[in-house]
Amino acid sequence: MTAIYRDLRYLRLPVPDLAAAAAFATEIFGLQAGDRDEDHARFRSDARNYALCYSKTGDTAVALTVARAEDLDTAESRLAKWSPVRLDTDACKIRQIKKGIAVKAPNGVTVELVWRPLTSGWRYHGPRDAGITGFQAVQLACTDISANEDFWTRGVGLEVSDWIGDATFLRLDEAHHRVALYPSERDGVLGASWSVEGVNNVMQGWYFLQSRQVPVVHGPGRHAASEAVFVTAKGPGDIYYSYAADTETGPQIAIRGPRQFSDTARSHCTWGSPCLAPEFLGGEER
Repeated sequence: MTAIYRDLRYLRLPVPDLAAAAAFATEIFGLQAGDRDEDHARFRSDARNYALCYSKTGDTAVALTVARAEDLDTAESRLAKWSPVRLDTDACKIRQIKKGIAVKAPNGVTVELVWRPLTSGWRYHGPRDAGITGFQAVQLACTDISANEDFWTRGVGLEVSDWIGDATFLRLDEAHHRVALYPSERDGVLGASWSVEGVNNVMQGWYFLQSRQVPVVHGPGRHAASEAVFVTAKGPGDIYYSYAADTETGPQIAIRGPRQFSDTARSHCTWGSPCLAPEFLGGEER
């Protein structure tokens, strides 16, 4: 476990049409609409004030919560070669945090390390019963996988759980991974996953997505490394959105150390489900 971090906090994505993106997040995926202003639409999936933010301005960002204010100083020092910057008062207010730093990963995604992000005082309740229990993980596309793995491990301080080929799965708590890096012909955010109560919710999600003619790009399937049962669809900006259940968690992940899985599509889905995302096909089939 990486002690300085409490959670994967939020994902921020720029979109050209806030209304259309918001309709997908709520009516299709099942997130709860949260705070909104002229430039930002935020969405809840658990007790935090938001886990997803669509923005008309700004860059793509992934945030991790640090446990203590002094952890920002430690992280800033460790990330020195990547030129981190302190977020000013206005930037913190927009993000709904007390303090934070921002640094650009090699794949162009901004990583924000935040302290005391706002938590809601009421329970999450989506517009439909999608079974969502929380924000689980982000997937990042990387043209230079080695540089990004170095950034996330040596710089940010996450730990490798497993590799599938060169795809790297990184943990910050007892969950199998919170950040996954995939070799790709492009850079940026590849997708994000939300945990659901069980396999039934994954299958219900699959049928619901099909009924709304949302492109399903992978699954239903089971991930070899994390054991998650999942289904993945394409959302606004060609970002992949997944429901996932039964993801491995526990101290045994750190105890056994990282494993190397083969660079094949079957490592990304042991069930052999259809896949339209090249990053999930493995190097032998891309």
